[in-house]
Amino acid sequence: MKSKGGQLERAVVQALRNQAPVRDLPGVRITAVREQPKERFDISFEMQSGKSRVLALGEIKPAVSPKLLEELAPWIQRMKSLREDVAFVLISPAISPRSQEYCIRNSIDFLDLTGNVSINVPGKFVLQRLGMRSKERGEPVRSFPGINVFSGRSSRVLRVLLERPKPWTLTEIARELEAETQNAARAVRNQQLRFEISLGAVSKAVATLEEQLWIQRQGSTILVPEPGRLLTEWAERYKERYRWRLRSSFQTSNPFGPKLSDIAEGLRPVIASWYAFTGAAAAIEAPFVELDKIDVFVTESDPSQKLRELNLGRGAGPKLRFIYPYDIGVFMYSRIETSIPAVSNIQAYLDLYARGGRDLKQADFLLNNAIVPRWKAT
Repeated sequence: MKSKGGQLERAVVQALRNQAPVRDLPGVRITAVREQPKERFDISFEMQSGKSRVLALGEIKPAVSPKLLEELAPWIQRMKSLREDVAFVLISPAISPRSQEYCIRNSIDFLDLTGNVSINVPGKFVLQRLGMRSKERGEPVRSFPGINVFSGRSSRVLRVLLERPKPWTLTEIARELEAETQNAARAVRNQQLRFEISLGAVSKAVATLEEQLWIQRQGSTILVPEPGRLLTEWAERYKERYRWRLRSSFQTSNPFGPKLSDIAEGLRPVIASWYAFTGAAAAIEAPFVELDKIDVFVTESDPSQKLRELNLGRGAGPKLRFIYPYDIGVFMYSRIETSIPAVSNIQAYLDLYARGGRDLKQADFLLNNAIVPRWKAT
């Protein structure tokens, strides 16, 4: 179980001796740090908290993922059963919140150089600090290399898996993206919305999802065992991206009226390309939603000048906010064949969740009354 990379081990040793992982924890210290101890682990040290102390045997990993933890868990549990008075600690430069959650759920002690730590030796020693963030931009650590499946073109794979969480193959996902492009072309006669990504890109996205245990493989097929948890994780990641995109959005008066159908009818001659309501689109499934501001996704090919001229008219309903999406994938599975063009329920949920406040209740209603029932029917 030796970890590779003498440079990483030296960096970990120095960080432990400098107390970096436990800095600002009152009464907590790391002492007696030894490289390559006789117990045949990468490192050993004593963890002290007040009057309590415990010997810790550390295994150093350059990166940690839930899939790796799943492989290590039986070995760690065996070590703990043989020496119940010792902490067997997984050490890495950074351990993501997803991996931390897995460790805690499966009684795996861990420590990272960002300051996240969880050590529990029943009856002898307990220490936990979570939520520490990387110094760069204050973002949560992301320890395992791979693509970000929650953003950009890769998120289109998520849309396929969550729209219908059934067994999929890589080829079927790629074909589904192509089919959505064809649906868009037939619906609005617009060849600019192309949702396809290469089979290699699909494979990379699926590999990352598998590494994080968001999906399971059954032979050549892929299945999402907990679509609700995956959607919630995406919604959490989506919040910052949504707020960042709002910087380039703009608001106008609404001269068309209070109803979505009135607004859709009024926008039809104004917007030459593709557009779809989001957030407020939940009103189709959740009638209690109050429409105080209507968010509309438009494409970059649609110039804002004509839309901004709406401010010249008298307001007759909730204000309109036009948003250029981070990826045209937000238009996938849109309901554009109806009189009210609206994003999918998955996208509407993401946007309601990101808006926060009372919109969180609307997001929950949409999830429980429209999205989950469809999942169960799949």
